[in-house]
Amino acid sequence: MRGTARMKGVVALQRLAFPLVFAQIAATANGSVTGWFLAQNSSSALQASLPGSMLAAAVSMFAVSTLGYAGTIFARRHAADDAAGAVATFRAARTLAIAALPLFAAAWPAGRFVLSLFSLSGDVFSDACAYYAILLANGYFATLAAILGGYFTGQGRTAFVGTVSAAGCIVNAALAPLFISGTLPAPFRGITGAGLAAVAAGLLTCGVLAAGICLRPVAARPQAPTRRDCMEILRLGLPAGVRSLVDTGGFFLFTALIAECPAAPAVASTAAFTVNGIFQIMPWSLSRATEIAAARAPEPGLNALLRDLLVLCGIYSALFAAVLALFWKRIMCGFIAADATYSVGEFLPAAGALAALLAAKAFFESATSNLQAFLRGRGETAAVMRIQLATSLLFWIPLFLAVKAFAPGVVAYWLTMLACAALSAALLARRARACASAPSLLSPVTYCNM
Repeated sequence: MRGTARMKGVVALQRLAFPLVFAQIAATANGSVTGWFLAQNSSSALQASLPGSMLAAAVSMFAVSTLGYAGTIFARRHAADDAAGAVATFRAARTLAIAALPLFAAAWPAGRFVLSLFSLSGDVFSDACAYYAILLANGYFATLAAILGGYFTGQGRTAFVGTVSAAGCIVNAALAPLFISGTLPAPFRGITGAGLAAVAAGLLTCGVLAAGICLRPVAARPQAPTRRDCMEILRLGLPAGVRSLVDTGGFFLFTALIAECPAAPAVASTAAFTVNGIFQIMPWSLSRATEIAAARAPEPGLNALLRDLLVLCGIYSALFAAVLALFWKRIMCGFIAADATYSVGEFLPAAGALAALLAAKAFFESATSNLQAFLRGRGETAAVMRIQLATSLLFWIPLFLAVKAFAPGVVAYWLTMLACAALSAALLARRARACASAPSLLSPVTYCNM
């Protein structure tokens, strides 16, 4: 009987996450389509797309994680039957999004300066700056979409948000070939066209979500947002934004140093990142559902929720490890280019080691993202930030620099990530167990809901 109840909890959590899986699959496919057509258009455009997009992602993810946290507060208040207070949170986030416009404006010259610090050729630098500027604008629409989407995910309506997000990615993938190839007149071509296709899809996503809010409002007479609503979003959202900034910055640093390695292991690392990105579709989608479920769950159900999300992480990781054990060589060798300057014999040792590391790292990485989501759902954003800063700045970076100095190499670098993921998962699990027995740090403000 108890096993049946546990299975029902696992299935319910997976059902909440399932619509978001399709959105993430569409996003992954969209990125692949854009990258492929950029490669056909210009080698400099493809080379410029990584630094340009990563820098824009650092800015936009900071804003998305900070202001998008309003969706979690919305979920907490909505679950407490405080519909007017939930809508006040949404309207406060909308106000803060307008106030964030100067941040995005200031990020343009700052980002151009950062790009100038790297040894980029003239064409690559100009393309990277153009792509960064356009994706910065799209980052603002992504922030708005996170706020608008939180209105629905806060109610547990992940299917609607997942459908709209997937539709936006499909539109982007459909427009990208037309814009990149030069089928349309300038400036709808090349890397500029790729960026404009993303902006068009972002505008569409925001428009559909906004229309859905107008058609199905939560409260008939919503309360106006107060200073307290705005401050709660910033108090809890800013630590989440800082954590995202640290994550993105660490990834950027890692990929930049991997690029200095010999060709064969560097390509194996790129293949490993791609394969891991495909696997992370499931844990990432689950983490979004976990954050909302943790915000809406009553205290007596938190231990069951914590157990259910770890069970799902274990299932995902076991399936991924089985696929790698059976097909790793076929999967990894698919990334060897026809004009590669290295042999398969040079590629396979690093590829095999990285495939084994991916299998070993899968559970720790999945558990880390979902334990972070569980804690964010309980308002523990500052705790998540402290753990992230401690593991990244005090553990991973010193370890990485030591490996770089004494035993450099792609596999050794990846081992530092495995160690960091294991430590993060252990620290987060300890905090989550304590949090499951404590009241939420989110404080619902009850309004007169008329």
